[in-house]
Amino acid sequence: MIRALLLVSVIGALLTSSILASLAQPSEAEAISAFQRLGCTTCHRSGGIGNSWDQIVSRYKALAGKYDSLDEFVEAEVYQKVKSMLGVEVRSWNELFTTMAGYVGKKPDDPNLKVVQSYLASLLGAQAAEATTPPTTPTTPPQVVTPPATTPVEERGVSFLVAAALAALIIVAAVVLAALWLARG
Repeated sequence: MIRALLLVSVIGALLTSSILASLAQPSEAEAISAFQRLGCTTCHRSGGIGNSWDQIVSRYKALAGKYDSLDEFVEAEVYQKVKSMLGVEVRSWNELFTTMAGYVGKKPDDPNLKVVQSYLASLLGAQAAEATTPPTTPTTPPQVVTPPATTPVEERGVSFLVAAALAALIIVAAVVLAALWLARG
């Protein structure tokens, strides 16, 4: 009887963690939209200075699991390219996104930037290392091109609240079902 209650609770917890994980990561559609709203396509487009969105995503997927940390990825795969093309040294994941945000006139805490950053990190399957140095900004950014005014990405807090409520509902349902099952047996 106690085993059944334990089993139902474990299944509920697994379902809950799965739901929370899927809601915590932005979808590719959300990331593309945020990428465009930020104005990244000014440089990151076919024939542009940087790789297009599709090229970036394809490369990140190909490198999934290769690096233990996002900073290792930047050091090995991005550092030399950014230095040779832009004359800027980026040695960490946070520096990379802080620098790129500066090129489009955005701040590193922009919600759209966080969506892009989170999505791309999820493709690599690596963890961000603790920042050991404060992020730098480019010394001579190119001319800032302002994208058309758009509505910013909704905060992820609403999704988290929905997920938390759903998780609580699943747990309560699991406990009620276990109690009914035990009472019946």
